[in-house]
This record gives sequence, structure tokens and C-alpha cells, in this order.
Amino acid sequence: MKLTTLLRGTCAAFAIALTAASAQARDVKIVVGVPPGSGAHYGVDAFAADLAARTNDELKVRVFPPSLLDLVQTFGGIKDGVVDGGYLVLNYFPSELPEAMLPIDLAMLGKNPYAMSGAMSEYILTCEPCIAERLANNQVPLGNASTGAYAIISTTPITNAEELKGKKIRAAGGSWVRWAGAMGAVGVSLPGNEIFEAVSQGTIDGAFNAPSELTSIRLIDVATDVTTNMPGGTVHGLDVMSVNRNFWKSLTDEERRAYMDAAALGNAATTWKFADDVATNLALAKEKGINVHEASADMVAISEAAIEADLKEVVKIATETHGLKDAEAKVARFRELVTKWEGLLPLDREWTPEEIAEVYRAEIFSKLDPATYGL
Repeated sequence: MKLTTLLRGTCAAFAIALTAASAQARDVKIVVGVPPGSGAHYGVDAFAADLAARTNDELKVRVFPPSLLDLVQTFGGIKDGVVDGGYLVLNYFPSELPEAMLPIDLAMLGKNPYAMSGAMSEYILTCEPCIAERLANNQVPLGNASTGAYAIISTTPITNAEELKGKKIRAAGGSWVRWAGAMGAVGVSLPGNEIFEAVSQGTIDGAFNAPSELTSIRLIDVATDVTTNMPGGTVHGLDVMSVNRNFWKSLTDEERRAYMDAAALGNAATTWKFADDVATNLALAKEKGINVHEASADMVAISEAAIEADLKEVVKIATETHGLKDAEAKVARFRELVTKWEGLLPLDREWTPEEIAEVYRAEIFSKLDPATYGL
């Protein structure tokens, strides 16, 4: 065979291979319904880079802004295949996801965001009814992230029972409203975009929020005090990685494994960013002269008793409102997972997103079979 003929054949084969590779490459369409700079964006960016590396750029993420789908619209957008995935705050969908509401309603157990992300992810991904309700909505769950622990951001010092009594505090949901009532305060339900104005005008005395909200909703401009170890609690139903079921089925087993492993980093990085924002905002608050306190030991003990007593209410809500069976056993199971994950990812050391992701992979994602899960 002549050399020129051989070269032509080799080049033709190479061109065909490139064409095939190009044909296999595809975009993964993900919408993040909050502005850039959020923990969700940070997590999706980390996930995108990891997924591209694991698939040799055969799966590349395209991130779409809130103008495509907002936080409420994203659930239906994933279900209907408008996007392949997106940032979901599961708290918004109690009628569609009654099983997921139980661990979400256990918000006040949250002190360690890395543990709450791990516990929520393991609970959902090993709970057949939880998976079934997502599949029924044409979605495949792939774990959860968490906010940092909630503090009291206020216009007066609140470190003991007397200082809290009668105060009107914005509460993010039922768990914090009930906690406020049990502690002698008044929990006020307000949308996030109304908190700043309500605090600045004196309509409310403060807000139960993660300290990361000091800058994100400008509370740093009106607050005078932050109590860091009370009330506690996390929003750990943050779902940044779940996908449309039809999209999931279209992937190969190898691509699904890569997606799961990258999703572990997406959940870890989102949670890490929220936690890091808490530390950054508290340091900034101190620089601006805001008083950063811890509640008294007596107050913490009263708070813990109130949280323990409220578990009965969580069981009642799960049973009577959401129609769950064996709610008491499910509460016990989630509490066990929280304890397990607090041991796996303690807060007495610094963690990187990659280190957290490795623990999530080992304990959760490595146990999912890409040939059967979600199909």
C-alpha cells in the first residue's frame, strides 16, 4: 500500500472518530433561579467543572438564569423537560413531596450544615417513598445541600429569655414560628424580600436567618446584634443536582456514575459556600461594630427542651397534614442520621468542598447502582 493511500485512510478514520465524539457531546441544561454569587451558583459551577472532567467534556453544563425559570417554576420545568436540572428549594412543594417534608420539618435539629446535607441526602436516597414521589414527578433525586445554621439578627441584644420575650422576629417557616412561640417571642412570616424593610422600619425586631443573609439582603445596614448559637436550625431541602428522569435515562451507565460523583461535589460545594458566607459575614459584622453574641447556657438549655418537645408536633403534621405512615419511626431514623453525620463531618476542623464530597461519595453515592437507580 502506498504511503499516501495509508495516510488518507488514517485521516479519514480520524475524522470519523472526531465526528462521532462531537455527536456524543451534549449540553446539560441547568437553571439556577437566584442571582449569581449564591451558594447554589457556586455548587453548580463546581459540579460543572467536575462533570466535564469526568466525562472528557462529553457532558458540559450550560447554566440558565432566573429569567428562564424562577425558584417556583423550576420544579415544573424539570418535570416537563424544559431543562435537564435546576435549583429546587423543596420546602416550596409540600403537596408534591409529602415524604420529603418530614426531614425538612426537622429543621431545628440543624447545627452542622455539612452533617445536615449528608443526613438529608442519605435519608432521601435510601427512602423508597421519597424516591417514588420524585420519579412520579419525572425527576431523579441526587442529594441535597444545606444553609448555615440560623442565628437571631436583631436591633437589640437577645441572649436570654427576658430579652427574647415578646420580640417579633421574622421566621422562615413553621419550625421557627413554633420555636419562637415556645420561647415567648412572636414568629412573623414574611417573604425574604420584605425582611430588610420590616427591620429598618421597626415593624419587627429582627429575623431568624443564617448570618450569610447579613449582606445578601442588607441586614448588615440595619442590625445592631447577632446571636450566633440560637435558634439554630438549617434549611437542608436545597436540591441543586436532581435531574429530569428522561434525561437521566438517556445517559450511559458510565455517564450516570460520573454524574453522581460530580453531584456529590455539587452538594458539598453549595453547602460549603453557605457555611463560608456565614463566617465571612460575621467577621464583616464585627468590623462594622455589630455586636456578635452567644446566648446564655440557661437559654440554650431552654431552647433545646423546646426543640425536643416540638418533635411531637412534627410527627402530628407529617401524619395529619401530609398523610405519612410511621412518622415517628421516620423522625427517629432522621435523628440517627444527623448524629451519624455530625460524627463524620465535625465542625472542629476546616473542610474543603472536595473533602466533604469524598465523604458523601463513600457513604451515599457509591452505594447507588447507575444501571438501575432512577430508571
